[in-house]
Amino acid sequence: MSTARLPRLAYVVNSLNPGGTEKLVYEMSLAFSKQYELLVVCLDDVGRWGEELRTRGIEVQCVWRQPGMDLSMPRMLARLFRERDVQIVHAHQCTPWFYAALSRIYYPAPRLLLEEHGRFYPEITNRPRALVNRWLIRRLTHRFVAVSDDIRTRLHQYEGLDLDQIEVIYNGVSVQPPLDAAARAALREKLGFAAQDFIVGTVGRFDPIKNLPMLISAIGSATNRVPALQGLLVGDGPEMLRVKQLLAEKGLAERIRLTGFRSDARELVQCMDLFVLSSFSEGTSMALLEAMAAGVAVAVTRVGGNPEIVKSGETGWVVESDAAAQLADAICAAAADDTLRANLAAAGRRRFTENFDFARMLDRYAACYAQLRARAAESSSTTQVA
Repeated sequence: MSTARLPRLAYVVNSLNPGGTEKLVYEMSLAFSKQYELLVVCLDDVGRWGEELRTRGIEVQCVWRQPGMDLSMPRMLARLFRERDVQIVHAHQCTPWFYAALSRIYYPAPRLLLEEHGRFYPEITNRPRALVNRWLIRRLTHRFVAVSDDIRTRLHQYEGLDLDQIEVIYNGVSVQPPLDAAARAALREKLGFAAQDFIVGTVGRFDPIKNLPMLISAIGSATNRVPALQGLLVGDGPEMLRVKQLLAEKGLAERIRLTGFRSDARELVQCMDLFVLSSFSEGTSMALLEAMAAGVAVAVTRVGGNPEIVKSGETGWVVESDAAAQLADAICAAAADDTLRANLAAAGRRRFTENFDFARMLDRYAACYAQLRARAAESSSTTQVA
């Protein structure tokens, strides 16, 4: 007996090398593969997580975009979408959105959704781009999603979209089983930390936008007041060499450990006493949500979506952007008061559960996809009647 084929959903992304956006695409692909036949299209590189999706039976294609504006991309994407009979295209970030929208000139059948995860830093006004978006790209798109109110405002200000057409769907992460006290102590020891150490750290791609020098500087300043202070930086990326050089210059190479990319990063977060996000700009940080879900106290900069997630003095510490002295004070306050830190961590976990759970996010996107399919069916029916 034949079974009905699942509808086809395509994700378009720059690459699937480790990063926040890429991790979300990876996890959404696995989640929606039960309801849709998934096609993941990488513009630049398949990446580590793209290869992993292939091993899980999900089709991942790379179209190898050329530097600059590659006008072969729209035709290439249109051909892929036509061959795979794609019904919904979900473009993650603005460059994939641009090419996916133009592909509808050649193959208009798919419904297109833009999801913007983060923004450039610093933002630069580009009026020609905004005009093209407003008068062409927007008209080829059916749904617009921002992962925070801040991103929604920036899409309006810099990309020419109307505020009332952009909805906010916060990112979500799944809850991992917590490490028990013995397992946590053993992992900390394996990483080279003593039982009494106060561990401050972060997880993420080592990119300039993450402003890791601020975190390093704050840790260095706080060591005078917190002798047991240690650092743990989990991740890799283009800033790794600079980070190593900075640690050597400040004499912190023995105090702040670098793990490189780790597939068990969510367990390593649980070794921390304070998770820090020192970024210049953020959408809705997956690493931040994972720390909150694990019940780890957090400190963040007042940028992007961070203050929408962390309520200052209620669920964590919020400091100004690039204010290393303020961050050092927050680190010292967290180290000095175990009860305060535990209370903020518990409040942060409750806020996560109420607002940023992975299943809640999936339900929102499932509803978006269903509505897009329904409207496509209505449009097709109207065309046939006409």
